[in-house]
Amino acid sequence: MLEIEIKNHSFTLLTEKALFWNNSRTLILSDIHLGKSGHFRRSGIAAPQQINETNLLRLSNLIKDTNPQRILILGDLFHSSQNKEWSRFEEWRRECSRKEFHLVMGNHDFLDERSYSNAAIQCHKQFEESGFRFTHIPEEPATPGSFTFCGHIHPGVRLKGPGRQSLHLPCFFQADNQMILPAFGEFTGCSFVDINGADQLYAVTESKIVSLKNKI
Repeated sequence: MLEIEIKNHSFTLLTEKALFWNNSRTLILSDIHLGKSGHFRRSGIAAPQQINETNLLRLSNLIKDTNPQRILILGDLFHSSQNKEWSRFEEWRRECSRKEFHLVMGNHDFLDERSYSNAAIQCHKQFEESGFRFTHIPEEPATPGSFTFCGHIHPGVRLKGPGRQSLHLPCFFQADNQMILPAFGEFTGCSFVDINGADQLYAVTESKIVSLKNKI
């Protein structure tokens, strides 16, 4: 983990590919894409069957470790139309009913209102608080005078070493008064970003967050 400050607020970048807003005790994550593996299998594309349970277990452990007052998801909670994997999520949500859930609607969040209501999720087109904006798709350009947190592009970075070694890692990408979070979900892939285009870039490894700005 790595603690940073933005607009006099404290945030902790987590190796679980999530962000913790310390001032409001809010766990922030993006692009879980629950149900994606099932969607692929129904289309005849091979996909691991346990991805959904793995994501839910990771989220459960993260909530246990951080003990947030609320969870804010920056879009693409569920990848597909309603199916048994959504029913499993509703069951999981009942087990986690004491936590307040908010969802900023993403391009994959097209279930009917009743589905989200049954899962006790508050939905928003965008969410604003304490001078911060929370959206799904990055703003181009970012809104002047504010700071935006978003997701959607699943940012990642390629690191190259001597001998043609290379390493691909998810990352938090900060530029133009906004931060793009890595995709929380497994089986999502990365869209590789240009390090030189970042005000600050934080690569995510299994054990730590690595700031790359001073290593370029």
